[in-house]
Amino acid sequence: MSKQFSIDALWFSLKGKTKKYATHTNIQMQKMSFGNIRLLDTKEGKQTILIIPDGPNIIEHYFPLLDKLKKSFRVIIFDLPGFGFSTHNGNYDYSFQKTNQLILELLEVLQLPKVNLVFPCAGGFYGLSFTQAFPEKVNHLFLIQTPSLGEMKKWMKRIVPNYLKKPYFGQLVMPFVENKFANNWYDYALPKDKDRTAYKSVALQGIKNSGTFCLCSLTQGLSTEMETDLRIDSTIPMTLVYGTKDFTHKNTNFESILQYHAKADLIAFEKCGHFPDLEQSDKFIRLLKEKIGIF
Repeated sequence: MSKQFSIDALWFSLKGKTKKYATHTNIQMQKMSFGNIRLLDTKEGKQTILIIPDGPNIIEHYFPLLDKLKKSFRVIIFDLPGFGFSTHNGNYDYSFQKTNQLILELLEVLQLPKVNLVFPCAGGFYGLSFTQAFPEKVNHLFLIQTPSLGEMKKWMKRIVPNYLKKPYFGQLVMPFVENKFANNWYDYALPKDKDRTAYKSVALQGIKNSGTFCLCSLTQGLSTEMETDLRIDSTIPMTLVYGTKDFTHKNTNFESILQYHAKADLIAFEKCGHFPDLEQSDKFIRLLKEKIGIF
């Protein structure tokens, strides 16, 4: 793997991004092998939900969902390195192998023997990879807006500009365009009649306070994994939720995910965009409870 990701680490340092951005009493910075991970942990609950925000969303976008989820679950939300306020030291490359190591280390630090994963969009591939590598650690895998890698490759070709896919160049340019990308993303990802104000405000405030949105590095890292076979143990329950009004996934075939788990449940959220869990949170929570068996 190329060392272009060390440029990210330099930007983190220059932006002073290692400072704690505390907007919730349960937010903490956890030192890990690959860097510092910012996470929120409610610490109580018989069943644990582990969530990765879908950048440019950050932990703060999940506060309304969190207030509802914490009544029934222990909820842990953490930003991947290079997103929000999580950093890496240049040795993290967005590969499946290293992200598996990251998630496993986090579970060990938090002393979690088994969790329910709620991983959206590109993060869903990391959920599949981790479940494949450590099936004993996953109770239920929930994917949101995640198709097959083949469909994601088409999505990246349509959505991500070519200059961000170029190693080194993309990393040098990203800090100067991340604000623009974060602002414009919601115009395409949400239904036309959806108010984008709150989504944009939280994302842009995060970047203003030295947060980052390393779309280029995520794209480059995933590009090396496009031929990976992500089939998982079919005895592990898997549910895919997707919004039907997400313009960025207008032509995406979400049934393609069945190649990784033939028994997966596919559930469409009508009149919903890229963030079904946030846009229709009550419906999403009912689904979580039903699938996990909490009533």
